[in-house]
Amino acid sequence: MKMAELSKEAQEELIQLQNLQRQLQIVSSQRQRFDIDVIQIDSALAELEKADGKIFKAIGTLLLEAKGGELKKEFNDRRKDVIARTETLKKQEEKLRIKADELQKSLEKALKNA
Repeated sequence: MKMAELSKEAQEELIQLQNLQRQLQIVSSQRQRFDIDVIQIDSALAELEKADGKIFKAIGTLLLEAKGGELKKEFNDRRKDVIARTETLKKQEEKLRIKADELQKSLEKALKNA
């Protein structure tokens, strides 16, 4: 069935579904990036625990000596922020999925009736 053969309402729903799917893909990609950030932070924290000599922190193109305790606090704070953002994105992702599923069912019903 061609787009021109669909009712105006079905065409609008199809466009809306495509937009929701794009949004879902963007949110999912962002969440995956944050998941990777958490893994990297956990790895850095594990390395900090093993460190027994001087510790350096990269700031831009500079390496500056840093205190282990301060770095741990920075990493733990960053980890909490990233996890909070990840949870927000998961909720957003779920809402988008539900909307997309409802819209897809509505479209399928409209196509069967056409």
